[in-house]
Amino acid sequence: MTMFDRSNSIEYRVVVIDPQSMQIVVSQTESGPVLLRSPIQLHVRTADALTESLVQNHALHTLQLALLPSSLQQNHCAVHELIDPPKMISRAYALTPLHSVPPGELSEEERTMVRQIMHGEATELGRFARLGWINELFAILGYRNWRNLSPHFRHMNQGINFCLLSFAFGGGSSKWFKAVGHPNTHEYALTAELTRRFPQYLPKTLATIPEWNGWLMQGVQGVPLNESNDVRQCEQALAALATMQKELAVDTCSWSILGAKDWTCQRIASLLELFFEDAQQAMLAQEVTIPKPLTCVELESLQDDVRSALQELTSAGIPETLVHGDIGHGNVIAAPGGPVFLDWAETYIGHPFMSAEHLLADLARSSPLVADSHSALRRFYADYWRMHTATALLEKTISVAPSIAAFLYGLVAWAANRNRPDPTLAWPLLRSMLRRTKWELAKASEVAA
Repeated sequence: MTMFDRSNSIEYRVVVIDPQSMQIVVSQTESGPVLLRSPIQLHVRTADALTESLVQNHALHTLQLALLPSSLQQNHCAVHELIDPPKMISRAYALTPLHSVPPGELSEEERTMVRQIMHGEATELGRFARLGWINELFAILGYRNWRNLSPHFRHMNQGINFCLLSFAFGGGSSKWFKAVGHPNTHEYALTAELTRRFPQYLPKTLATIPEWNGWLMQGVQGVPLNESNDVRQCEQALAALATMQKELAVDTCSWSILGAKDWTCQRIASLLELFFEDAQQAMLAQEVTIPKPLTCVELESLQDDVRSALQELTSAGIPETLVHGDIGHGNVIAAPGGPVFLDWAETYIGHPFMSAEHLLADLARSSPLVADSHSALRRFYADYWRMHTATALLEKTISVAPSIAAFLYGLVAWAANRNRPDPTLAWPLLRSMLRRTKWELAKASEVAA
């Protein structure tokens, strides 16, 4: 059993609204009613962690409607809708009108926003920041009396116009509802087209809700590939990945129109000067001395080496194609019928070996057997591209792809954070990926020698 680390956690006030009475679930104390509190670990999905905490600590089943912006008086407040009927609430809790929640528990700004959520008027918080949206979803899907079907929910993620929800009725198979908002609205169209083209490699779509950018999927039976220690399952995933990528390489323009980002070798090369200017600042800002920051001379040399490696990838003639940009982290399921790929939000046009390298790096961290088979698995994937290039050029591609995959990982993080309020948040990752890039390029040079 995993121990809860309170030193690495934050506490949320949770406004749990009973939709039947339009009142708030509170704990009764000697000083009056107080909102429920739930501590959760840092760097986890808030909706998933809070809904699970409310079940474990308060025996309340809820859905998350919104996270409220932090106020000057209070921090970390979430608004949830109670799924259980009020009669199921423990005697340790009570229902109270919103206006009876003490001022010390909610600021006036927060109280106003909760009231807007209760009346479906918090439009700035998105389409799911309102009571009863779950009823609309099930009505659209044909489950009008869903509360009588013994529902079991897992609310994995929630944001502005974003939802990821798993549910099952009466012990039946699970289904997943996903809706996407800015900046991931493109995932809706991309997933629909990929599912049409490769139904064997994506979850089965049961229904779509275009006005929500949402779709319902059949749950996938299996284990995340990063929890498997079966090299054969890794080979199956790499084979499926290459099969899709080879077919998709024929027409990358249509995928760009659907929203796939541009991380081609040409674009990467165009960003090198700007990136390495910021990389110098990131290295100069490093406070620890171990590992040593790369010097300006080392960074200049590394920039030239990365440019040369990009040219080698391009000259090999292997076509750029659609790349799954978040292929690790459990987004490949080893199912009985073969691999299934989830979560295509981070999709881009780029060199196909980037997907394979990122997947293998993720699997090697979790499986010693896969780590031992890393080189063999890399060559297994490369064999699918042998018809596109000469043997010597394929060997060169195998050699330099790990360095560019590491570099791209840092480059994408840099690009995503560069115009945010604090771009330095990405600097530790940037420094780490530059060291990894340098190490991989040195290893490739040794092999070539």
